[in-house]
Amino acid sequence: MIFFVLGLVLLGGLALVALLVGKVVSSKTKDSGAFVSELWIYPVKSCKGIRVKTSQITRLGLTWDRRFMVAESKTNLFVSQRKYPKMANIEPSVSQDDDGTVTLKLTYNKGGHGAQSHVEKFKVDDAKTKFPKEQVKVWGDTMSAARLSDKAAKWLTSILSLDCYLVTVISESEHSRPAPKEYRVSSSDQAGGFPDGFPYLLASEESLALVNAKLKQDKAPQIPMDRFRPNIVVKGVSEPFAEDYWAKIRIGDDIHFRVAKPCSRCSMPTVDQKTGTRNKDNQPTRSMRKFRLFRWVKSSKADVYFGQNLINYQTTQTGLSLSEGAPVSVVCGTWSKGGQASKLTSIMLHLAKFL
Repeated sequence: MIFFVLGLVLLGGLALVALLVGKVVSSKTKDSGAFVSELWIYPVKSCKGIRVKTSQITRLGLTWDRRFMVAESKTNLFVSQRKYPKMANIEPSVSQDDDGTVTLKLTYNKGGHGAQSHVEKFKVDDAKTKFPKEQVKVWGDTMSAARLSDKAAKWLTSILSLDCYLVTVISESEHSRPAPKEYRVSSSDQAGGFPDGFPYLLASEESLALVNAKLKQDKAPQIPMDRFRPNIVVKGVSEPFAEDYWAKIRIGDDIHFRVAKPCSRCSMPTVDQKTGTRNKDNQPTRSMRKFRLFRWVKSSKADVYFGQNLINYQTTQTGLSLSEGAPVSVVCGTWSKGGQASKLTSIMLHLAKFL
């Protein structure tokens, strides 16, 4: 009898492995025509984004992405469009000269009232050696950051009508904000400079098209991708929200990303990134709640999701770059929708190494 039971267990295990292998193999071919259609960086957290043709992969995400942040003076907490939608009208530009001089220009243009600008120049090493340090907060994380000039604080305070200041990372190598433990590829993985929780956000044009189709049904205005503020936009996936079923992807020939979790959406997609005003009907969130409200894991509450948070496998390598037009390949899919953290998906990721 015991041998019969053991035989059934063995057969069941083999059947499960065969099923998992089948899902891994099918996931590799389903979205084989995808490619990177847009790349975006957001140098100052919650301010206007900048589209780039190519960008280096760094320890903290794409070059210059969310390396600066506005913090409230009273609480040291990050300031965002959630409460101050006019931040969408603050347009940054940033560059670094060969001698290490960083130039950050902030331009505020609120339709018809003329542009106001502030320019901040400093040596990249000053952030580590000269600038005062602040313990700033992004959600539940507290990290050390370098405070920039009082002139920058005064300029931002006047724009936002909020007592605030501007910070930057202490250095690319020493900024410390570990990625959430349950999503790390390695123990050294960082959450990035000052993002909400992950260094990269991916979304697909096909998913946006479905959102706009639903908005049209509800007689609501169409929206561009900038409402969701992704870093990597892909096109050519098999269906809208195909990315819900991705666990690991490769972009180009050799850049690998772990798809950590779907991105739950707050009120920011309701902010028009061109005008800095919030949609009075709570769109697109209102329509998205009808078809994108789901429970990602059993312990989480139901939420609206759009896009996928990524962690790069190769943060210790140098010289890797992402470019628009690069092909996107699925290395391994998930066991179920949004199931990146499930045990069965973990088994699939191990199997994918041999397939």
